[in-house]
Amino acid sequence: TAAAMTREVVVIPPELNLAAAHHLMDKSRIRHLPVVRQGALLGILSDRDVLRYNARLERTTCAEAMTAAPITCTPATPVARVAALMIEHKIDSIPVLSEGGRLVGLVTSSDLLGLLVDQPEVNRLPFDFHVRMAEPQELVATA
Repeated sequence: TAAAMTREVVVIPPELNLAAAHHLMDKSRIRHLPVVRQGALLGILSDRDVLRYNARLERTTCAEAMTAAPITCTPATPVARVAALMIEHKIDSIPVLSEGGRLVGLVTSSDLLGLLVDQPEVNRLPFDFHVRMAEPQELVATA
């Protein structure tokens, strides 16, 4: 998985407010920020987490908005397993922890897609698609 790992991982402290985290995401063009204290992973903040607090960015800390205890892997985790975890949990990034539990990297769905770009022998989509119009009852929110 070393080839799939993002080489520079930007991390933030839990007390940072969401406005600052959002600015950092925009400036760095990233969608996930591991929340770390003294090398220990506390959680992960995604761009979707930030959107949920849109009206309260200045007053909300990253610790309040982050996903605590996220799904993680190690540098030895096979790429196929990392991809399976992302699909299974509907997530777009997985922090990579050392054997001692310290954050050493971050694998994103974009990293995994980048691996496919390097495989020219995969030249057609291996799917049979069925396109279905959503039914009206599916579009109504139910309580």
